[in-house]
Amino acid sequence: MINNIILSEKNVFRFILFIWILSIPFKNVFYQISFSLMIIFFIINIFKTKNFEILLSNLNETKYLFIGFLFIVFSMILSNLLNLEQLDIKSWNTILMFILRYGLLFVILGYFYKLEYFSKNEIIYFVVFSLILVLFTGIFQSVQNFDLVLKGEGITGTLYNRNAFGFFMGLGFVLSFLLLKQKRNFALILMFFFSFFMIFSFSRSSWVASVGAFFIFGLINYKNIKTSHIVYFCIFFIFFIFLYINFNSFQNRFEQLLDGNTSNRTIIWLHSLEFIKEKLFFGYGMDSFKNLPDSLFKEISAPHNMIVEILISIGLIGLIGYIFMICIILKKIYISKDLYLYPLFIYLLIVVQFDFGIFTSKELLSFLTIFVFFVYADSFRKEK
Repeated sequence: MINNIILSEKNVFRFILFIWILSIPFKNVFYQISFSLMIIFFIINIFKTKNFEILLSNLNETKYLFIGFLFIVFSMILSNLLNLEQLDIKSWNTILMFILRYGLLFVILGYFYKLEYFSKNEIIYFVVFSLILVLFTGIFQSVQNFDLVLKGEGITGTLYNRNAFGFFMGLGFVLSFLLLKQKRNFALILMFFFSFFMIFSFSRSSWVASVGAFFIFGLINYKNIKTSHIVYFCIFFIFFIFLYINFNSFQNRFEQLLDGNTSNRTIIWLHSLEFIKEKLFFGYGMDSFKNLPDSLFKEISAPHNMIVEILISIGLIGLIGYIFMICIILKKIYISKDLYLYPLFIYLLIVVQFDFGIFTSKELLSFLTIFVFFVYADSFRKEK
């Protein structure tokens, strides 16, 4: 009887987890509901079972990561308190959501993983399924309106933003070549589909990040390269050349990349640096960017660079916290020998230098939370 109840609880949590991951790219009502249900499920379970030792054990495994996270949250609060006149109406809510959506959810994932409510493979399947769903929205859109490709506007799927769509296609591409050992034929099919739609999203940040991740993947596995891998690479390169030759829109966008055209990002960064100098150590507070006295900032939503955004929002103190966490994560990957996580890390790191907010982008930060969970998963529970 008790075993049936536990099994039922596990299935319920898996379903909630599946819905949460599935809804991350779309940021719809299912994301909000599943996010809330995971927290409620956790609170009920922890008070019913009194498994506080699991929380303490996981905290011990992630103590340095936890210190870095607390330092960042502290710098957020301090920056807000020092800039009350600059704050946006959502400034304090952003801090609260940052703690709940990413800090608390990381704790929840570690807690239920240690209780064996789900496996790492299940998380991978959920993520891949979610990305395939985004892929299908892009397929549907391109069938309905292929002029988006021909005219260079870029495929967006149902996300209404080509950089967001390109981010998910690039993430799917990186995950695909990481799956080559386990599911070779399936991974190859995914690679071609994800790469095609990543290319024709015309999101250059995803292009650069994917190439960077692929390069790191090659360095890590250079001793294991076989003739079949070289054949795969040649086929993919021919596929790339074919697309380049036959689509002027692709040629134009690629040439912009080679010419260093940043779509005015350079101007934004230079403008931002002038303000950063004024409040270098503590920044201007959360969500303060659009409230700064500059006409250019009124027209854009974010600095489009992780470092610039951190410095403007929480200053050099906050940047130190982020650098500390990055170093801890890189060291943990090296110690655990989960080197397959390095390409994913590089992909995420490069993307945030050009697109997405490091504090408020639900899609980026949610997948980043899953990534950090994978870094520490084997410390929570040994699993091959």
